[in-house]
Amino acid sequence: MSLTTPVPRDLDTVFPGENWFFYWKTSASLWRSKLQEFPGTRIIVPLNWSFHSETGDQFDFDEHRPETNLKKLVDIAKEVGKQVIFFLPLTPAPFLTNGGLPHLLARSLALNGEHMAYGLMEADDNLIKIYSFFDPRVFEAFDRFVKKLGQYFITHSIPADVWGIRCGYFTDGQFKSFLEDTSKTYEQGFARFLQGKNRADLALSPIEEKQLSFEFTKSIQELYALNARESIGNNFEGVLDVAFLGASTEKFLKRISGTISTVDFTSELYEALAKDIIPSSVLINHRWKNGVLTRELNDLVSNSYLPARLAMNSAYEFEDIAVFSPLSFFKVYEKIDGVSSMFQSWDSLNLWSYLHSTFGWSYKVISSDTLKLHDSKNPYQENINLFLGHDVDRTIFNYILKSFMNGGRVILNRSGLSDELSKRFETFFIENSLTVEKVNFKTQIQNIVLGEGRLLIIDGDQFSEMSAEDYIEFWQKLVETFSILHLPISNADGVDYYWRTRPSSTNELKFEEVRRLSLYNPTSYRKKIKMNLSKNFVVYKVVDEINVLVQTYPNELEIELSPDGSVIVDFGVFS
Repeated sequence: MSLTTPVPRDLDTVFPGENWFFYWKTSASLWRSKLQEFPGTRIIVPLNWSFHSETGDQFDFDEHRPETNLKKLVDIAKEVGKQVIFFLPLTPAPFLTNGGLPHLLARSLALNGEHMAYGLMEADDNLIKIYSFFDPRVFEAFDRFVKKLGQYFITHSIPADVWGIRCGYFTDGQFKSFLEDTSKTYEQGFARFLQGKNRADLALSPIEEKQLSFEFTKSIQELYALNARESIGNNFEGVLDVAFLGASTEKFLKRISGTISTVDFTSELYEALAKDIIPSSVLINHRWKNGVLTRELNDLVSNSYLPARLAMNSAYEFEDIAVFSPLSFFKVYEKIDGVSSMFQSWDSLNLWSYLHSTFGWSYKVISSDTLKLHDSKNPYQENINLFLGHDVDRTIFNYILKSFMNGGRVILNRSGLSDELSKRFETFFIENSLTVEKVNFKTQIQNIVLGEGRLLIIDGDQFSEMSAEDYIEFWQKLVETFSILHLPISNADGVDYYWRTRPSSTNELKFEEVRRLSLYNPTSYRKKIKMNLSKNFVVYKVVDEINVLVQTYPNELEIELSPDGSVIVDFGVFS
């Protein structure tokens, strides 16, 4: 039994990964044969602005080159049983020449946060330069392009969805947008922004400057998205973040020095999934994707996360969306506003090290400027929610109390919590006659219980100087009080693994749920892991065994993965 979808090697150039189709890299006369040959049913087509306009003023949608005929592409796809979904870059795109800009608009190189030009290589090892989207001429030309695109879709009654994408990459575990710029072009735009706010002649503190810089960049980002939404109309489904694996400066340097390996890409893949960001491997040469990385991308992205993500808030239907979804025990909130990173963070408290070592990637990081509270069918009971005090505003304060009163579980690090909200918490406890149990373990901890609801407030500012091991011991003792039903893995260093879950079906009523564990060995060493089976877990089935030996004992599961080996194990779970 195979759950993966291998990509034919001769399609590597036009199908570089995760069902993406680069229509400009092949003749329109070959579209039918290539789409027929591709095993997937839904095709993602990123729009290449510069391919339709060399100048930014004149546009080609089949007037001169048949390869620009998007209507024909959609029709052919439908005839061969495929569905096209368009991705429209709203930021520089690292897989397109000049970042996607028409040649005459590529005038000002963008600089990253270190004031260095972006270093990028696409899958064919060609150098990609990123140019600034803060140039007013670029924005005006983009406006003309999306208006023409919207008219084209309406005139030809093209029924395909269009998603705007914000392209970015991971560095030090943080998602960075390619819109980020510190060039002279950006500085000129920022100066005009400050003048509009009457702040140009005032001395700014470092925090104020970061706040205003973030606000300016966000406003430009929203302008591109707004123009696309208004111009494309009903076809426009929303905006998605896409993380391009291997796109950071560090990975660029490793790539040109020949020291890059599969492991460099897989860490970014799982980081993206944890942060609800679409991972894309289109920049990775296929010599790095022969084997375990391709299996990870197909199993976890192409056939699972990506179709489910595109189905959200869309008429697009994914019939398998309820089969397996990511297993998540925690929702960790981190506000991104340009200044929150200057205060105490979860990283400084070694939370990530603890979660990785104990739960793998079974958590979600909610990291947006608005800290949108992701509700689900049971929003207050499925996860342990973690908040930082300096991120808590009135909306989050109300959510915490509502969650707590509805049986939810919350951990709040009160570091940076405002005096006003701190007093409101105390008032709430007094008015509802709640007992506040105080415990000292590494720091002061307040434990408040209301029915099934639990609220743990920790004082991050009172931590004394501690080692990483001390922090992990702290989190272990704290989380153990919640009695999470989980199956730990021993000796998993170097092995990639990911948990998913689904409800039991009608012929599986002896189980309450089925959990799927996908294991991959991207290293060049043999890896052996062990799992002690508790009374709540039973091995249900083993599938997709590649270069692996699986042995099941009454109370233990032993898995030996050869280099490039992988396996999927399903467990029946009952309480």
